[in-house]
Amino acid sequence: MSTLLEFAREHERLRSNLADRTARQVVRLFRSIDPGALDAGWDRVAPLMAGVVTAAQMTAARQAVPFTNAVTEVSEPVGLVPEAFAGVSREGRAVAPELFAAVTTTKGLIARGSGVPAAFRAGTAVMSILASTLVADAGRSADRTVAVAKGRTMFVRVVSAGACSRCAILAGVTGYRENFERHPNCRCTSIPVVDNKVPEGFFATPTEYFDSLSAGEQERVFTKSGAEAIRQGADPVKVVNARRGALKATKRPDGSYSRASLRPTMIGRNADGSPLMVYATPEGTTARSSWARSQGLNRGIDAGDRYRRTSTLRLMPESIMRMSSDPVRVRELLKQYGYIS
Repeated sequence: MSTLLEFAREHERLRSNLADRTARQVVRLFRSIDPGALDAGWDRVAPLMAGVVTAAQMTAARQAVPFTNAVTEVSEPVGLVPEAFAGVSREGRAVAPELFAAVTTTKGLIARGSGVPAAFRAGTAVMSILASTLVADAGRSADRTVAVAKGRTMFVRVVSAGACSRCAILAGVTGYRENFERHPNCRCTSIPVVDNKVPEGFFATPTEYFDSLSAGEQERVFTKSGAEAIRQGADPVKVVNARRGALKATKRPDGSYSRASLRPTMIGRNADGSPLMVYATPEGTTARSSWARSQGLNRGIDAGDRYRRTSTLRLMPESIMRMSSDPVRVRELLKQYGYIS
């Protein structure tokens, strides 16, 4: 493991621990609210929760200076102002209104018929995610600020161990003008680099990251069919995005939603009369997408859809892998459906 990677992993560990501790403190305060008097309880604890998060954001910002000094080997001082990264979200909204989303989540679920205990648990989960994300984002912003002050304007993403597929496809170098893409509870970070040069131990592309994983990890992160499609030459970004577009959740009677999952589409019947089901994705099927344009005609607008889309189904790797055991035919299908250029 390179020294840079050790620094980056330790920096990520410290920030994650800080974010987790903050989330636990904020959750304890939130749980002290009487679910039957949410507004009154919120007025009591909101200033305390905002104070906890703001203090943690300043701590996260301060961690940026020693980390950046270590990975850039540029020791000239930078007059970072930690307070400038505290008290607000990445989008510039104040901490307390941002955390209030936990209350609105709880109220919304109760209004839709969820039991009060279940609704409050959901609101608590939202509170935990919001608090940890606010702290991590403050640290990332400070990292980037200190690096730019030292003349570094390019960054390489540090994909954390056990990263999800959404993070995996973001492996590579990007500029400081782009926000660090993340999802709630994202554990990835980044380090500044010189002239787009990717240090040893880091990954310049999603494919490099994929190749670094064991077969079992490839299938855990990208799914079994997705991993096999990538091994056959498919673009990891296209495989992951296709799955994102195909995930669907079911609305429950109480107004909440089930966990999103793949749901097959019936396209006809087999010779025995049974339904012929496939997995298809709307991702990449709008008129402006390269795959839809490759389909030529067959473009239209489905009811309830604001975009013009091709009427040709775009199959997912899950269905393509079931269609043939011949690797040559599989690659032909992957190219036909836009996973291989």
